[in-house]
Amino acid sequence: MLCCFRIDDYASTSTPLPVGSVLSIDDCPRTPEEMDEIKDIPYQKALGSLMWLQVATRPDLSYAVNVLSHFAHNPRKPHWNTIKHVLGYIKRMIDYEVTYKATGDLNPISYVDSDFAGCKDT
Repeated sequence: MLCCFRIDDYASTSTPLPVGSVLSIDDCPRTPEEMDEIKDIPYQKALGSLMWLQVATRPDLSYAVNVLSHFAHNPRKPHWNTIKHVLGYIKRMIDYEVTYKATGDLNPISYVDSDFAGCKDT
């Protein structure tokens, strides 16, 4: 997957989404010229690959994939740049993994950073 999207071209990042990133429907293209700007960019293909990773091996990508999937029907450059940021995160965290063992107690701990007011579209 990383070779398919030329991951070497992207900077390594330490977070799945850019800090303070707020994507909105307002960022979506409205004119034919704006739509032409992204027509050759494989946004849906990259998003589908991220979805597969998120489900199969990378639960840390769940929120980013959720946010980016809102724009799959009509993406624009800010959305594509955010996908590139996620790919940069994968590049940096390529050797990290979640391992479940059959022995011992499994006591997962999760943390949530709720930001209900952060969505400009709802």
